[in-house]
Amino acid sequence: MSSRMMFLDCPAYLDENTGVRCGLPAEVRYRFIVNSTDGPLESAMIRCPSGHFFNGPIELLSFDKQASPFSAQPNRGSAMPHRCLFVPPHVLANIARANARESLEPTSAQRSATISDRFRRARRNFTPDGTVLTAALAEPKAVPAGLTVPQPGTAGRLIYDDLNQAAFDVKLVRGEGDPAVPGENANRAYDYLGLVRDFYKEKLGRNSIDNAGLNIVANVNYDAGFDNAFFDGSRMVFGNGDNLVFKDLTGDLDVPAHELTHGVTMYTAGLNYTADQSGALNESFSDIMGSAIDAWANNRDADSHNWLIGEDIMADDLYGEALRNMAEPGTAYDNPLMGRDPQPRDMSGYYEPADPHLMSGITNRWFYLICQEIGMDAGTLIMYQALQNLWPTAVFSDAAAVAAAQARILSEDKKVPPESAQVVRAMARKQGFW
Repeated sequence: MSSRMMFLDCPAYLDENTGVRCGLPAEVRYRFIVNSTDGPLESAMIRCPSGHFFNGPIELLSFDKQASPFSAQPNRGSAMPHRCLFVPPHVLANIARANARESLEPTSAQRSATISDRFRRARRNFTPDGTVLTAALAEPKAVPAGLTVPQPGTAGRLIYDDLNQAAFDVKLVRGEGDPAVPGENANRAYDYLGLVRDFYKEKLGRNSIDNAGLNIVANVNYDAGFDNAFFDGSRMVFGNGDNLVFKDLTGDLDVPAHELTHGVTMYTAGLNYTADQSGALNESFSDIMGSAIDAWANNRDADSHNWLIGEDIMADDLYGEALRNMAEPGTAYDNPLMGRDPQPRDMSGYYEPADPHLMSGITNRWFYLICQEIGMDAGTLIMYQALQNLWPTAVFSDAAAVAAAQARILSEDKKVPPESAQVVRAMARKQGFW
């Protein structure tokens, strides 16, 4: 692709009711080709000065301000930034519902549910009241004495303490190479971000989220009792939890590994975060890579890994529960606060529209089954290669076909077992999408 600077009009909505869009010149960060039923499409990842991130075909991003191409060509996919939250909305709703039976006062669970919903609605980078959610700064406005700010493009870490405010990047507390600080969760965030970065570099040859050394920004102590964590396209944000359902969300490597993989997806396949198979794949790839990173960090393979997501952030009274079970979707939790895990095990339980966290269990188990046959390292490499070769509107059968093709190529290069392509197809058939 051409490396010359290119700008496109930012398609973020300022007002969805009137169709008014941002329209600021947005820099094209990355250009790539995706294949669709209509043939190859030149696509791009863009970022505008207000911090909006989008992936999508260039012809859709080059819109006429008087007529949106997204409504005119709905089957060609739409660009969408990734603001994906770790705790699913149905879990938060159940917690808030259970707490509402016990108290007249709104609880932290209710606040977490409403704040999380606000961020989901803001995937076009605007809150419902029109407040712009700005991207993380390349460099802090103020650097306390003794702290290090990594040079751009060095995959360095920046850790902020939000001081329990509903605001981002409040106080820089640790930079790349700086010693540990008094805040235990700030140090955990620093260490876990480093593990995620190192896994992608050492195991997959990827240089940070964007494969170009993007510095990794994290915020701890976001809001008060916030029962969630998310990656908003430029920063990782951790809540403290309310200690009734969730503990501090820096407490489990699954969390940053899952969320930062949404960033990797943003820079590769650009899978739409929608209530269908594309959205489910988006979530599933984050669980797949997150679980692989957790297993790698703990020296486990497929047979010794626990295949649970989020088990280490559960509050003491919910010890033993988890958010998802990749080996057996639908069994991660069952209790009065969280409700019962609604994930279907395979395509026999598939429906849409559905929150991406729900149907992701189908392809999560596909990955689990693959790894049982050929091992975690081989399964992970195949899935990573598949992610790089998918496109925004890909569905489960696309993922299976691409993964099988990548497995065949990798097996020819002696990087995965020779039967890998057949295993990928067989396990997709077992799950009902081959």
